[in-house]
Amino acid sequence: MKASTLRRHASIEPKGAGVVLSALHPAYRGARSMFPSRVFDPDEVGRVLKDGHQSRKIGRTVLKGARRGWPIFTLTLEERATCPRTCAVWGACYGNNMQAAERITPGDELEATLWREIAALQAAHPRGFLIRLHVLGDFYSAGYVEMWARAIATFPALHVFGYTARSPFDEIGRAVLELAAADWGRFAVRFSGWRGASRGAVVVDTPADTDHVICPAQTGGTDCCATCALCWHSERTIAFLKH
Repeated sequence: MKASTLRRHASIEPKGAGVVLSALHPAYRGARSMFPSRVFDPDEVGRVLKDGHQSRKIGRTVLKGARRGWPIFTLTLEERATCPRTCAVWGACYGNNMQAAERITPGDELEATLWREIAALQAAHPRGFLIRLHVLGDFYSAGYVEMWARAIATFPALHVFGYTARSPFDEIGRAVLELAAADWGRFAVRFSGWRGASRGAVVVDTPADTDHVICPAQTGGTDCCATCALCWHSERTIAFLKH
């Protein structure tokens, strides 16, 4: 399958630092996106789980490993509004460069919509499917993490991968950590900023700044997540070049 059929946008090479907000910027201070017109309630969009083809980093279908042939979907929430203020890239979030992205508001309506959509994906893809959490945003409550725990238990085809800026020592982070530890194969969520040897994700300016493996899609080693599988296959901490 050609790369152009896996994702709509051609280049995923890091271009260095993007838009960085001042601490006085309203979006920085108010814990919200720079693009409030791009924040939607779940019933305002066709679906909250988007085809991975829509993302320049993700890709439509897994082409490597035991999950070859599985479709990939993504969920995008509002950056900063759902994130901890301790996030190391609070002002430099790459969402600052993603005006076109549809951010979905969190809460009960989102969780009910997710449940319906996951159930439909289970019926359509009983062999398996992947969901990337979160293109933007983060786990916003322990109850939301519990929803994912119930979904993992209910829908055997569901597999999750992604990252969180939550601390593994706060209530939400502990819930994420427990779910990942219970079944990494189904819930491969890494802790951003964790520099240990496993289950972490770090952001660096240059390859020389880290001893961890660098995202192969950023270095030209592979095309995108769909052709790589490192994030959900390996527990090794992964470094990402600032973008």
